[in-house]
Amino acid sequence: MSRLHPILLISCLLPAVAMASFPIDVEMNADGVSVSATSADVSNIATVTLMNTGNKAAQCEASFVNGPERPSPRRTQLEAGESTVLTQQFEREITRVRVSVHCKAR
Repeated sequence: MSRLHPILLISCLLPAVAMASFPIDVEMNADGVSVSATSADVSNIATVTLMNTGNKAAQCEASFVNGPERPSPRRTQLEAGESTVLTQQFEREITRVRVSVHCKAR
């Protein structure tokens, strides 16, 4: 019976962890380059994967906004065919994240 309590507790917490997901809205602005973006979340960390599908190098900046927290820009340079992941960890409870991505030819 004593082994059943930890298992029961873990099984009760699993739905709460699974529902901790939050929406991420990505606004993409690619001036003269072909860059695509996909988003995901892990706990209280928002991620955006940028992939340069064009034949020119690109310089990109992403700003993650979560309500009252101050956005901090993430900058990266992508060669043709290259991809990278940009992340932002938040201190407060997350209900929605807005990410503005601006890319231009380098």
